[in-house]
Amino acid sequence: MKKMLLSSILLCCIAHSNNFLSPYEYGKALYKNPRGIGCIKCHGQYGEGTIISYIKQNGKLKPIIAPKITGISFDKFEEALKLGKGFMPKYNLSVSEIVSLYIFLNPQ
Repeated sequence: MKKMLLSSILLCCIAHSNNFLSPYEYGKALYKNPRGIGCIKCHGQYGEGTIISYIKQNGKLKPIIAPKITGISFDKFEEALKLGKGFMPKYNLSVSEIVSLYIFLNPQ
């Protein structure tokens, strides 16, 4: 999988090499608003995770938490974006968009 990630990063960099935005900058822009609703709204400014809302369960308020999305494997990150889970919507992002988001959230 590391080979696949490195290949994806390379393709992303090549695709953006003639553009004004670096993969990091593109990922930052996507993070704020990829397809009408930004990752930032649930996962926080830098992917640290936040409480989205509360639901009442058994007479008590229970938080709905968007998890921290930094420091996770690329495979897990990509799967969450492609499949969605729970409150997480499914996004139709290209490989270069997913890689750019991952680079933004996991700068070296």
